[in-house]
Amino acid sequence: SLGYISIAVNLIIRSCLPLSTFLSQQGLALVGLYPFKPCRIKEISLMVIGVICAGVFTMARILGEQSKGGKESSSASMILGVFMCIASLLCGSLNLALAGVLGETKLNVYDTVAYMAIPATLFLLPIAMILEKPVPGQWPKVFGKDKMTDYEILVGVWSLNKTTINWLILSGVFSFM
Repeated sequence: SLGYISIAVNLIIRSCLPLSTFLSQQGLALVGLYPFKPCRIKEISLMVIGVICAGVFTMARILGEQSKGGKESSSASMILGVFMCIASLLCGSLNLALAGVLGETKLNVYDTVAYMAIPATLFLLPIAMILEKPVPGQWPKVFGKDKMTDYEILVGVWSLNKTTINWLILSGVFSFM
């Protein structure tokens, strides 16, 4: 999402994580996977107010971009970035809630990471294979394309410098050591 929205908008949206995590925990509690958390009206209302303020800020940034005469595609890209950031936020909160469930089963950190890595990869794989996005900086000259999927970028980097991809794979191996 950082390719489409500024870091400020990204961080504002991510500040809504406590409310979405609480809702994920309560949703898991409904199906018996997590204990119910106490619902304190003051805390919930403050989180809701924070989410409303984040929404107002985000809308102001998008409308401000449109009103200053920016390209139509720029505001559309910002909206896509906001949706991707919100999807990332929801997945992150579900990840935290599920990590809490797995933590209660007395799994160690490595097992928890391994169990979460495969579903996360499978969830993100279609997005990496299908969604094209603008290629930043001078890379369009190198790749010969203005828009590419994440998979095409990975294949392009592999064809340019296999050592870089080998370091990427090696870092994944080292993460479990």
